[in-house]
Order: sequence, then structure tokens, then C-alpha cells
Amino acid sequence: MHELYTALAEYYDAIYRRRVERVSQEIDFVEGLFREDAEREVRRILDLACGTGIPTLELARRGYRVTGLDLHEEMLAVAKKKAKGEGLSVEFIQGNALELDFEEEFDAVTMFFSSIMYFDDSAIQQLFNSVKRALKPGGIFIADFPCWYYGGRDGPIVWDERKGKERLVITDWREVEPAFQKLRFKRLVQIVKPDGSVRAFMVDDELNIYTPREMRLLAEKHFRRVKIYGDLHELRPNDRRYWLVAAK
Repeated sequence: MHELYTALAEYYDAIYRRRVERVSQEIDFVEGLFREDAEREVRRILDLACGTGIPTLELARRGYRVTGLDLHEEMLAVAKKKAKGEGLSVEFIQGNALELDFEEEFDAVTMFFSSIMYFDDSAIQQLFNSVKRALKPGGIFIADFPCWYYGGRDGPIVWDERKGKERLVITDWREVEPAFQKLRFKRLVQIVKPDGSVRAFMVDDELNIYTPREMRLLAEKHFRRVKIYGDLHELRPNDRRYWLVAAK
């Protein structure tokens, strides 16, 4: 089920090359949220579902003291290798975001790459409780999630990427169940070696759909102040990605 985060961990940055290229812009926006919405100076950050550390390391490059947590050791191994290569001091921990063993230790908690969509109505309540415990008073939680319908993108999308001498042929498609607010995300990754041989991996994940209003109402049960932003700006009608910002 989670091949993208296990068997394909070493290819993750190549698959998400476009997101890697704009991570600096995203962290510019997040730093603005730190200044605007946190009621304390943000210096220590917990990055949940940190994966290969794409945003985690960008935060560390900017001088924040960052801890990255992820379920998958394969992803963490890639993140640790990258951090070591850049000489960055980042603590990486294997663990479950629903079972954080922290008490008021962080100025901010972040969760990027739509990871919050893996949590259903019950689990997201546990997540919010877990995050709230980890935050210091006045700290904030920031998580991004997509608009489930962009329009005209329900058919398969095929594109190529490169990792060294290997070619990645990636096919994405999705199946939406509006009545249950579920999105089944499917991805076929074909890795073409220089000799022409091919390895193929199938990703089949079930995600939960949340509207901005639903996310705000759920978060308001746990946090003192909640805002929803749009595509790196104030919320607008045609945004494709949303940002939950919740203050303790």
C-alpha cells in the first residue's frame, strides 16, 4: 500500500521534482505564517510525516532547530543521507504522528505534502490532540491539503522524470467517492534502466477528502484560533491547495 514511501523512497525526490523546486517558495510563505499567526518566536519545529526531508532540510537551512518524524525508515534513511551531505544538524525520528511523546516542546509543528489526508475523521482528532500537546503555548500547527477537484484532471496523467541514468515513467490517476469523501490515489511508476530492463511499482492509497470549512471546524475543537489560507496567499475561490494554520 505504501510503496511510494518504502520501495520507492530513493526515487521520491525525483518523482516530486517539481515540488522540490518550489519548496523554497513554500517555506517563504510558511515563515510569513510564523510571523503573522504564531504568538511566540518560532525557533524549534517538529515536521511530521517528513519523508525524505524536502521541507525539513529547507527549514534547517534557514537556521531553525528541526526534528523530522516519519513512519517509514526507508524515507528517513534518504533524509539523513541528504542532511549529512549538506552538513545540516537535523534530528530524525521514526514514529507515529498520533502517538507523539512530546509535551510543550515546539514553537511550531508542520505537516507538508498533503499528509493530513491520510487521517480520517477519528484519526484527525487524535492527530490534533497529539500536536496540541507537543506545542508550546502560542505555537502553531501548519498543514497543507489540496482541493480534491481541480477540474478536468480525472483522466490519467503521464510524465517522465530522471534519476541519474534511470528514466522514470509515471502514470497517475484517481477515483473519487464523493458520498464517502474518499479519494483513491493510484500511481504506476516504471523504472527504466540504461540496459532497457524495467521495474514497475503500483501505488494504491486511500485518502480522505476535506473541504476548507470541514478542516476549520474539526481544528476549532482543539485549537484556540484557526485560519485557512489558499495557494500561498489569503483564501480565494479557485485555490488548488489550502493551508491549515491552527494556534494553541
